This record gives sequence, C-alpha cells and structure tokens, in this order.
Amino acid sequence: MALQEVSLQQLQPGDFVVRVSQQTGDVLIKEAGLVRSQKTIELLRKKGVQRLWIDPDLADLSLRPGSGQSDDSDTSESSEYPQGGRADFSAELPKAERAWQQLQRKQSRLFDSCRRQQPIDLELVQEVSCGLADSVSRNQDVLLCLSRIAQSSDQLLQHAINCAVYMAAFGQHLQLSKGKVQDLIMAALLHDVGKVTLGETTSDADAIQTSLKLLAPLNRLPAEVSLWIAQHCAYLDGSGAPKGLKNNQISLGARMLAIVNHYDNLSHPAGKKPINPQLASKKLLEKTPEQLDSELTQRFIRCIGIYPPGSVVKLHSGKLALVLENNPKKPTQPKVKVFYHSQHQHHLPSKIIDLARHMEEHIDYCVDLEQYGLQASNYL
Repeated sequence: MALQEVSLQQLQPGDFVVRVSQQTGDVLIKEAGLVRSQKTIELLRKKGVQRLWIDPDLADLSLRPGSGQSDDSDTSESSEYPQGGRADFSAELPKAERAWQQLQRKQSRLFDSCRRQQPIDLELVQEVSCGLADSVSRNQDVLLCLSRIAQSSDQLLQHAINCAVYMAAFGQHLQLSKGKVQDLIMAALLHDVGKVTLGETTSDADAIQTSLKLLAPLNRLPAEVSLWIAQHCAYLDGSGAPKGLKNNQISLGARMLAIVNHYDNLSHPAGKKPINPQLASKKLLEKTPEQLDSELTQRFIRCIGIYPPGSVVKLHSGKLALVLENNPKKPTQPKVKVFYHSQHQHHLPSKIIDLARHMEEHIDYCVDLEQYGLQASNYL
C-alpha cells in the first residue's frame, strides 16, 4: 500500500509515521516510528506538527483505541529503543514479516530504477530504513531469522537486504541512536547500487565510483552515508580501496559496513550453497586485525550469535531445531523450535525449547537442512 498523507487530527495510535510534511515552529521532528499512544499525538501537536506521511503497511492495529493494548506511558515519537525488554518473538513475527515484504518490494523497485538509469527514490530508502529500525528495536532476532531463511533468485538484491538487516541489528547492539541506525541501514541498502548497473560480477571496489555517481544527485542523502559507502572496501592495513586509506582514517560506519558485507559474502558465496554460519564467523575473524576491526568484528559475532537466528542445529538427542532467539548471557543456549528427528527421519510436533532452561538438551552443531530435503522457512 502506498504512503498516505494525513492531518494530525487523523493520526491514531498504531500509525507508523515516516516523516512530517507540515509543521509550524522551529522544533524539528527527525525520527520515524510507531505512534504508541494518544500522549504522543498531543506532544506532536505542541511541537506544531500539522500533517504527516504514514505507512499503512507498518501500522500496529493492536495499539488502536479500544484494543486494550495501547501504551500510555510513551511520551515521544522520537524516543530511543524500548527500555522495558524486547517484544515476544511470536508477537513481533507478523509485524516483522510485513516489514520484510515491504523491504523486498521497495528494494526491488530501487534496483529496477538503477537498471533503467532512472533517479533513485531516496524517500523509498528512508521508508525501508525506518521500518527496519523500528522492528529491530522491538526484537532483532525475528528479522535476523527471516533474513537467514529467505530464498531469492536475485543474489544482489538478497545481499543488500541481508546487509541492511545485519546493520540494523549491529547498530542497536552498539547502542547507537535510532537516527544513526537508520543512516547505517541506508548505507547497507545502497552500497552496491553500482553493481546493479555494471553487473554482479563487478568487484565491490570497482563498483564504488559508479555507486557514488548514482548517489551524487541525492541532495538529502546524509553525507556520512556516501562516506561509508566510499570507504567500505578499505582495509585497516591500507591494502584495500581506496589504497592507502587505513586505521583511524576509516570511519566507524565504513568499518561496520565492511564487516556485514564480508560476513554475508562469506555466508552466501556467489554461485554456491550457503555455508555453515560458524564457519562464516571463523573466516570473518581471520580477516582481523589486518583488514577488519577486531573489536567490532567480535561484537558483530556476539550480536548475531554463535548460532544465528534462522540457522538449523542438531541437538544431542538427534532432534533438529530452528534457532529463534539468541541468549546474550548464554550464547550456546539459544531458544529453538524442535521439528524433526534426524535419526528416525520423521517430523516431530513443533515445540519451542529454551535451552538455557532445559539442561538435558544441548547443541551438537549446525546442519544443512537441504540434506534432509527440508526447507527452514516451513518451520518458522
């Protein structure tokens, strides 16, 4: 569904605000996100907001008046990530799926524009960034799970989406502001637009200048986004591109983008089957400290987990399970959904198990579900 412009009088709790289109006064409203209560609307009124653009596809109907679930404690549309704990996986899943579908459609439209040599719609990119940041702020593992089990014939499109999801989770893990996270997501979505026009076989470094030319006409694109894209192939030892750029000359955002870009390329090598996530993390660490930032790389691996959401693991009992949520305090004991027995080769009644509370079960290793003729997407 297309964006809708509404007056403040029409705005309701549960609406997802993309941006303010008209206001009086000089107080800028920069953040996007869900309107969680009537108090938020009153705060916007006091700040002179008159009209806004909303995305109906990202609305949360449970917050509508009369639903019994609105949160009157919220006081600011531009608030940071929730402090009262994250949303339940099953509750966030339908919202994340809507955000995911929007992401696929809008990123596909963006790439189509590049292929046709048409101007990039920056508002489209901003909408996607807002939706991702909002979902990750509630529960990052849901989108990480959707990203890992997704299947796409367009590898370049899937790579951009995966990098955006990783960057959203990484930014939150580092406790960056929501606005900064949205900018980082934009950089991930746009970092390979040059390869869209030059072809997928073009190297990342060779495509950078074309990417920057495509982004140059976008006057409202934050300058940092272009900088991060320009530097995302630079290595700490100066051997990357641009050659000689090294160490503290490389910005934080570029270091982060380099990490998520390398990780997804390692996880999904071109023309080959995806590899074991633990092997991908091992190969990523091998690029430190010469190429990638050691501390940031380790924090990224902690962010996505030893057994990332969406990966399939074999338990010691022989049961196969889909990893749903990380356990930051006990990273080898995530929350999983059991669905199949590898030895008996039959399906089991689906059951969610928190391995931190069921000491009789533990993970042996990650498995490739295709060897059983199964697809992880059928068991979410």
